[in-house]
Amino acid sequence: MSSYYCNSFPKLSGVSELSSSTKQAMLRGMLDLRQVVVVTGFGEVSPWGNSRTRWEMESYGEFSLEGCIELAWLTGRIVFDKGNWVDAKTKEVVADHHVKARYEEDILIHSGIRIVEPELFDGYDPKNKMVLHQVAIDKKMSPIEVADREEALQFRKELGKENVDVFQSASGAWMICLRKGSVLNIPRALNFDRFVAGQIPTGWSAERLGLSKDLAESVDPTTLYVLASTMDAFVAAGVTDPYEFYQYVHVSEVGNTSGGGMGGMRAFTQIYKNRLLGKPAPSDALQECFINTPPAWVNMLLLSSSGPIKTPVGACATAAESVDIGAETIKSGKARICIVGGYDDFGEECSNEFAQMKATSDSVKEIEMDREPKEMCRPCSTTRGGFMESHGAGMQLLIDAQLALEMGLPIYGIVALTNTATDKNGRSVPAPGQGILTT
Repeated sequence: MSSYYCNSFPKLSGVSELSSSTKQAMLRGMLDLRQVVVVTGFGEVSPWGNSRTRWEMESYGEFSLEGCIELAWLTGRIVFDKGNWVDAKTKEVVADHHVKARYEEDILIHSGIRIVEPELFDGYDPKNKMVLHQVAIDKKMSPIEVADREEALQFRKELGKENVDVFQSASGAWMICLRKGSVLNIPRALNFDRFVAGQIPTGWSAERLGLSKDLAESVDPTTLYVLASTMDAFVAAGVTDPYEFYQYVHVSEVGNTSGGGMGGMRAFTQIYKNRLLGKPAPSDALQECFINTPPAWVNMLLLSSSGPIKTPVGACATAAESVDIGAETIKSGKARICIVGGYDDFGEECSNEFAQMKATSDSVKEIEMDREPKEMCRPCSTTRGGFMESHGAGMQLLIDAQLALEMGLPIYGIVALTNTATDKNGRSVPAPGQGILTT
């Protein structure tokens, strides 16, 4: 496994050196490794691409050559053909060492925290946010042709008999005529003040990671992020085929406790907005809005396990709850392998409601303070104006230490403690408290 993929493991002592230590000899046998939970893999889909490229950007402020090649491929700028990298548009062969100089600037523009790009969210543009405005007409309108008599009566039923005339024209077409006083909903465009968010790199596609086109188009984007990050976690653990687990454990010992805060945002839009406006929406949109649907897809497409599944919903704390539940599941003996993590999407509806709560960063005010989009997320600063919305998924692979050693998996961390706590009496749901200090 390359140091690039493993984020450079620190130098560790050898087994012989550790076994000869007096302290190690005294401690040997003191721990039940079945009760020790370790992290053997992690993966994500995020505004900087994945965990490897995000680490590079947050640590060094730039991508390595390998990171740039990976992101250029993930975002469709280059393709691999006959042993060479080829520009996706010009079909020109691009040498490995030229990829960074050629594509990094464009990748940086379309990655990370930035002004919302409508093409990533089915055309949603915060600077042209549509709202409906009710208008009462002050004179009788010209006749409007409709499909048939049934449709004409539907208009009358909604607007009222006193407001709609229904008749047939000389040609036999059914017509409606709105009278004075009828109320219409007219769309208008607002300039919404939350127009900066963390967004996955433009051009990212799950199809490049192996998903079929029909599946990628039919499921909610949240599911795609979860599938990609889960497989990323497996590969980080050195497991390229999840069925390898079943050489060591029973199918009932592989569980999933990942969860989300909102569910499939695109599915919600299809259900609540597209249906209302008469726009097309898939017949199975409802299932894609459920928070437990992404882990269901993980099991159907990757695992085929019959182990425990527990789907936490804890808003911003969902991933922490997931790790807590996953660790407890392993320690209780209900599973030996557990997928944990969190996932969420960004969309018009949640962005609007967070703004009403004044919970998120006001882009207009930030710009007035001469802040760049990438400077608008400052959680540890006294000048912060709210949290920065984003989307993606982050998944980890938890396994008991005994099994991890048997399988020869890398151990990225040991879960020493997980805990959750409730809080004091109050009337504000998001208000912070000190309940966790009782841990």
